[in-house]
Amino acid sequence: MTAPSAETAMRTAAPIYRFTVNDRPVEVAVPGGRRLLDVLRLDLGLTGSKEGCGEGECGACSVLLDGDVVDSCLVPVCQVEGRQVRTVEGLATGGRLDPLQAAFISTGGVQCGICTPGMLMAGRAFLDAGTVGMLPTGAALTDAAIREAISGNLCRCTGYGRIVEAVRLAAEGPVTTMTAPEAIAAPLARSGQSVLDLDDPDADTPRALAEAYALLADGGRRPLAGGTDALVEREAGVPGVHRYLDLAALAELRGILVADGGLVVGANTTYAELRRSPLVAEHAPILAEMAAQVGAAQIQNRGTLGGNIATASPAGDSLPVLLALDAEIVVGGAHGERSIPASDFFPAYRRTALAGDELILRIVVPIRPDRTVAFRKVGTRRAQAISVVVLAVAWRAEDGAWRDVRVALGSVAATPIRARATEATLEGAAPTAEVAAVAAATLEAEITPIDDVRSTAEYRRSVAGRILHRIVRDAAGW
Repeated sequence: MTAPSAETAMRTAAPIYRFTVNDRPVEVAVPGGRRLLDVLRLDLGLTGSKEGCGEGECGACSVLLDGDVVDSCLVPVCQVEGRQVRTVEGLATGGRLDPLQAAFISTGGVQCGICTPGMLMAGRAFLDAGTVGMLPTGAALTDAAIREAISGNLCRCTGYGRIVEAVRLAAEGPVTTMTAPEAIAAPLARSGQSVLDLDDPDADTPRALAEAYALLADGGRRPLAGGTDALVEREAGVPGVHRYLDLAALAELRGILVADGGLVVGANTTYAELRRSPLVAEHAPILAEMAAQVGAAQIQNRGTLGGNIATASPAGDSLPVLLALDAEIVVGGAHGERSIPASDFFPAYRRTALAGDELILRIVVPIRPDRTVAFRKVGTRRAQAISVVVLAVAWRAEDGAWRDVRVALGSVAATPIRARATEATLEGAAPTAEVAAVAAATLEAEITPIDDVRSTAEYRRSVAGRILHRIVRDAAGW
């Protein structure tokens, strides 16, 4: 008898994932770390979603996951089990084009087959939700709101004007309906035809924290939350990713609540959830402001606060904010839990204070209504920007002077930092023009940025000083 091939053996051993695509149940037998994009295109024959950047920047692979627009290149199939996926092939129903598709045709918004599918899915998510960003239902349908909704999609052809016009037309209606071409009206979606890739990592999805701790202690697994960093690194060829520890199903890592004088945010809380949370708006609105500047809707619906901390990038947008807020990061393992100040959590470049058998569980932000926090991010573009400088400043006003000052920055050193010399110049001082100038000069001298592909060290110093000067000016009202 001939021995089974490696691929046949892998197919037999691969778990089966069941979910719904365009209202049709499907199942695939693939490793859990396989990208949803690859499952759609290779295993299910739905090629409307395109491979663009593979990093979550272009939006060409956008689909709806339980109604939220996401980049399918950053979603592992292990996190799609039992969920609803909608692709561009699923927009047309009953033999008729979706009103948004018809509007794209009417306005000339259809430009090429690479960008248009993602634009359609982002626009459809916007129209279905009735909100975009922090706009309440029924708010004015402005060009700015539409542009924010599609800001995660890059157009390489003629621009965005007619696309914005199409979304507005579909929202305001009516749109002349159109018959869907046969290929769109009856999209292919097959089950059991998996095209295996031996490089796809496996994944374990624990349902309880104790199980996650045991798997982590066993070694050989990379924790995976939203995937917006982990899957990018895998596609970039970062070695050593053979199996993921999927944290998405752990209820213990979710939720936002108030307890013991602090705002408690679960590590798996997404940026979109931070933006929507009434508790965040009441007790730490700066977190919502920060979250609104992380990528676009596709990234905000997937990226998590805990994941941003664990990645420990010096350009991480949330990290200076957590430093300025005096946040505590609660971590845990089989041995128990411990709380680490954010200021002690990043000992070196891309390193954290986590032990190898620990996970980030939650973030605790002290509730201090007497404190003011300001946040500024400067990047090379308005949307989907990696920061050149990110700065957060917190203080308490007392008799016209600033007290308990915190000045925290990212992208200006190997780790996110507190600028302690600059804090000292502001502590106990009134926010005058002279104080602002001294603080800015002190900050420029204190930080040690380097030249890289995004910016020069000199530019970063200048920008950091100017941002701080502006924050002091704005606070003083002069």
